[in-house]
Amino acid sequence: MSQAPSPSTDRSSGLEIVLQWAQLPPEHLEIALKAIEPELAREHEWRMEQARLRVQDDKDRRLHALYLGGLVAGFLLAAGMLTGAVFVGVRGAPWLAALLSGPSLISLAGLFLLRRVDSGHTRESGRAHRVALSAMAAQQPAPADPATNSGVA
Repeated sequence: MSQAPSPSTDRSSGLEIVLQWAQLPPEHLEIALKAIEPELAREHEWRMEQARLRVQDDKDRRLHALYLGGLVAGFLLAAGMLTGAVFVGVRGAPWLAALLSGPSLISLAGLFLLRRVDSGHTRESGRAHRVALSAMAAQQPAPADPATNSGVA
């Protein structure tokens, strides 16, 4: 009865097989290699497919992390802009609140969430900013004359 080789004797059994093949004529080796060649080709193809799938999986993981990072950044940016708009609106700067909560908010959220920018949105955001800035200039009172204001109460 023959027993399966133990892991420690794998190397010596491989050497024994090589020595046995060395005793046979080359024709036998050629026949054995022709018989095993299709299996080796299938094994190589399987390993290459496994490597390709591993690379694709890594790429998908990186894209997913990038997409989730964009969602989080977009949410935080939008929440920060809305919070800032409320804060400056309560403090008496409605033009700045309009800038923070207007089309620029939609534009930035679209940039982070949709990963694209429409030229129409960009033009609309620029127009809204110009309107808000012109309204700001009209609302601001004229600066006091420094000659009349000594700064002493």
